[in-house]
Amino acid sequence: MPDDAIVREDATLAAVRTRGLRYLNYLFWVLAIAGLLVFAQLCAALMSKWLGAIEYTRTTLGFARPVGPDYWIIAGFAAVILVVAIVAAFGLRAYHRSWNRRLRCVWTGAVDPALARLRPLEPAADARELERRTAYLRALTATPEWKHVAAPAAAGSRAAYELTASAVLKSLEVDIAQRAVTAGLVVGLNPNPVIDATSIIAAALDLQLHVLTRLGKRPSVGVWIEMLKRTTASLFLNWYVSREDALYLKLAIKKTGWGVGAASDLAQQAADALDDVDWDEFLGGSGVPGLSLVGSLAAKGIGIGAFGLRQVGTFIESTADDLLQGVLAGGILYYHGMALAAECLSLDMRHRDSPAMTRTISQAMAMACVPAGRILNNQVRVMRDFLRDRRRMVFSAAKGKVKQRADSLFSGFRRGGPSPAQATESELLDPRP
Repeated sequence: MPDDAIVREDATLAAVRTRGLRYLNYLFWVLAIAGLLVFAQLCAALMSKWLGAIEYTRTTLGFARPVGPDYWIIAGFAAVILVVAIVAAFGLRAYHRSWNRRLRCVWTGAVDPALARLRPLEPAADARELERRTAYLRALTATPEWKHVAAPAAAGSRAAYELTASAVLKSLEVDIAQRAVTAGLVVGLNPNPVIDATSIIAAALDLQLHVLTRLGKRPSVGVWIEMLKRTTASLFLNWYVSREDALYLKLAIKKTGWGVGAASDLAQQAADALDDVDWDEFLGGSGVPGLSLVGSLAAKGIGIGAFGLRQVGTFIESTADDLLQGVLAGGILYYHGMALAAECLSLDMRHRDSPAMTRTISQAMAMACVPAGRILNNQVRVMRDFLRDRRRMVFSAAKGKVKQRADSLFSGFRRGGPSPAQATESELLDPRP
């Protein structure tokens, strides 16, 4: 099964995902309205306490309640509105200054609001829209960060704009893929679901902000709402792949461990068979000295190898489950990051739906599977090296004991003890001095 076809696009799953995102959109607005109602209730309670404090202050100072307009209450309302306006102004100024600092890594001079604005996509771009977007792309490719991409031709050439936009998207795709896969695999290492959800939310929002920064765009209120919806949708991994697709992904990750369990069983059976052989009877009672010892050592060595293979197989089974969740999270982060980048660079809806500006869930998951499988392969190699070293230590210890026992038996033979041919396997393998 090729890697680029690990996850197959399914029309039913796409329809379910679309409906799920639509329901999530409704849920988002319901929660937003509920949050506004709670905030309004809190503001009303605070305002009531503030007006009560003003009334108490006036009574304490001995001022009577006026018959006409109550200027104390009017002044209290005006003070609250003034404070809110000042806080909002400072917050908005800090927001713009923060984004200007972020965008200075792309736009070396002053940030042009027309270039930093994220324009909505039209069904079909007219000549004026093509001119505006060509001016943005020409200014972007003139910056030091994007000077490796050729600038588009003069306004009016749709083919030149699409070619340049595709080149910018491919260059940005490398950065998006690295960040998404790194964040996804970090999520796969953590067993706590709450921390996983928090990590996915933070990584999804950070990746989308990074895409806007690299492209020199400042998000509007509508873009913020869309990013928040996509960030929340990243938590629902089951909306993007089916159970069958998840099994395909898991098998793709575990392909480095295929056959380990079968090799372990075969090695253990060979070890048991060698251990049960009576070598003297097998050779017709020839009584070759030390042959039974060699057979026992070979059986024990194969048994150690079988144990190591079982441990490697168990390690692959447990680690593949953790990496699978990381692959799903990384693929979804990559998918949303590429979708936002394509919306920033597309000329119109027709260009946005073209293959050059579209990345599917299948491509995202297949891309994330490659580093996950590489990580598992590297860890399996490290574990095999560790078990190989352990096996060498066991054989070295056994070799030392056998040599010591053999020297002791030969010394006894020189003093008139039993001959080496009469030494049994139990005597040679006896660990006692």
